[in-house]
Amino acid sequence: MQFRDLPLVSGSEPFVGHMRTMRDDRLGFLNRLTREVDRVARIDTFGRDAAVVNHPEVLHELLVENARTFDKTEMMRFALYPLAGEGLFTSNGELWRRQRKLMAPLFHPAQLQRYAADMVSCAARGQEEWRDGQTLSLAKETTRITMSIAGKTLFDADTFTEADEIGDALTVALRWTAANSPSGLGVAHLMARKIVLELMNRVPLVPAGRLVKVADRLQSPLFVPGDDGRRLRAAIATLDAQVQRMIDARRAAPDKDDLLARLLLAKDDSGANMSDRQVRDEILTLFVAGHETTATALAWAVYCLTRNPDVYAAVEREVDALPGAPSFADLERLPLTLRVFKEALRLYPPLPLFARQTHVPATLDGCSLGAGTVVIVCPWALHRRADLWPEPERFDPDRFLPEAEAKRPRYAWLPFGAGPRTCIGMAFATIEGQLVLASLLRHARFEPLAEEVPEVSATLRPKNGMPMRVRLRKAATVGPPLSGSTSSTPRATGRQASAPRRSDP
Repeated sequence: MQFRDLPLVSGSEPFVGHMRTMRDDRLGFLNRLTREVDRVARIDTFGRDAAVVNHPEVLHELLVENARTFDKTEMMRFALYPLAGEGLFTSNGELWRRQRKLMAPLFHPAQLQRYAADMVSCAARGQEEWRDGQTLSLAKETTRITMSIAGKTLFDADTFTEADEIGDALTVALRWTAANSPSGLGVAHLMARKIVLELMNRVPLVPAGRLVKVADRLQSPLFVPGDDGRRLRAAIATLDAQVQRMIDARRAAPDKDDLLARLLLAKDDSGANMSDRQVRDEILTLFVAGHETTATALAWAVYCLTRNPDVYAAVEREVDALPGAPSFADLERLPLTLRVFKEALRLYPPLPLFARQTHVPATLDGCSLGAGTVVIVCPWALHRRADLWPEPERFDPDRFLPEAEAKRPRYAWLPFGAGPRTCIGMAFATIEGQLVLASLLRHARFEPLAEEVPEVSATLRPKNGMPMRVRLRKAATVGPPLSGSTSSTPRATGRQASAPRRSDP
């Protein structure tokens, strides 16, 4: 089967294809993919071949079996480059393999136990100033907490007092990323890069080394004009300054044993250290990945609980049964808390869409793809397949009971990706989500002040910040832990307020 034989997703416009919809109505576009894509379909992005995959079997083929055939896309690299550079999320090929090999041992589950206490203490600190009856933005509060955790556990840095400034800078950078993936600015850069690369083969008199440098430079924005550019440059400057402070502090205290210290000391197989720029890129990549996605997932988890009071009450009973503040040793006592976090990740995957790109001709689900074809994965759509998730809009943590998980295809749930490029911090984020959610629920009860909808940016943030009223509570400290059996948990009712209202594009 040829690429043009694939069904075309509806809504394509002359010349611009689906780009306008992807830019102006992102949530509507995700819902359209949910309705229309079964296995593989095609979309039009400014005349460039792009496919959408939405079936576990094809996802296994894409992300696992043929992982080496597909790289991160040029457009995503362009949009993320000002923030993440050549970090683990954006790099490809040998650079990515080298960095992954260097960093993977630092995130082994055996290394995570020592981080748990800091996770809980940062969560407690983040709640110290809450007052009974106070109205707050839950998304902002979870961001401050997870930013503090990222700074403390990964870099032994106290970023909490600067969280608002850093958070604002990250918001600017991530919104620019979302607005430019795709964008006309990105298309212009990448088309120019393609021309330069073709010149290397057609004009032998031009020094190849010089053209390679030009092509590499065109992978990222040469200049961003207007107010957007000014805001982006200011945001990156703020983040760079924070990173440099952490690097300087670590070099002044080389006895520290945290991730930053290990990054500065890490050597590849040839014995070479990372360059200062590479350390910067990895730090910002991990700093963003270490808090942004977990913060949004925590906020959505609390929101879903407030819309499902029976489940909320059951989770409160579970966390109240703990003998004290949650700890690493208590993880097995919090199975429902974990399931709630996983179900929130299903309904509101922090990365609702990501993509790969062929660097050589390939075949996917029997369809021939040329080199340079973009293949989009949409966890938002995958997590709403009724054949995999009955009544998919309903919040139901029991979908993640062990027996239910065993019956589903392995690649039906992809909040952390899959294959060799599975999120390196998956275990870290899962433990953090479980412990911080338990800490939040022991400390306060949350009352939503408005219905919330997602804003599809680089991540799936709550559009209105998730305003909540907090009622402080004293968690129960008596009574035995709940039984290890989870099947007695009250099942979520058919309320669907946890899912946003849909609007057709």
